[in-house]
Amino acid sequence: MHSGKAGGFTLVELMIVLVLLGIIATIAVPNFTGLIRDNQVLAQAEELNSLMQYARSESVIRRRTISVNLDTTQRQASVVIPGPGEEPDTSLRTASFTGSNNISFASSHPQITYRPNGTSTVGNYRATFCRDSSAETGYLLTVVGSGRTILHPKGRNENGASLGGC
Repeated sequence: MHSGKAGGFTLVELMIVLVLLGIIATIAVPNFTGLIRDNQVLAQAEELNSLMQYARSESVIRRRTISVNLDTTQRQASVVIPGPGEEPDTSLRTASFTGSNNISFASSHPQITYRPNGTSTVGNYRATFCRDSSAETGYLLTVVGSGRTILHPKGRNENGASLGGC
């Protein structure tokens, strides 16, 4: 039997739920925004890592020298087969790092070349991607002489210490 009282929420209960949702949103939105911003930096670092691995594998597969040309002012990198003599290079793939103007891209060398055996002509290549020049949220990509690429954890250098600067 019904006691005559209608089911539902009271105005006080509804207000409490809305206040709680507001508090949760106030806490969650800044953290979510930071997560998205960090993922943008990581995505660009992974894109360059992928491009380097592609260039290395193409040099081994084709048994040819393959170069990666890096232009930090134009924020792009391209994989090319160097043309013999005066002939132009053959472009294989290009990547642009234009996701955000707040992400800086720095490269220790303007070009890295992979030999037909997959080794690199640059034994100490370093590239960094940072947001707002903050090393704590930056990523370091290194290439060693064997041609292997290493994308280091966020904010860390080759030795596991703080990245220091961007």
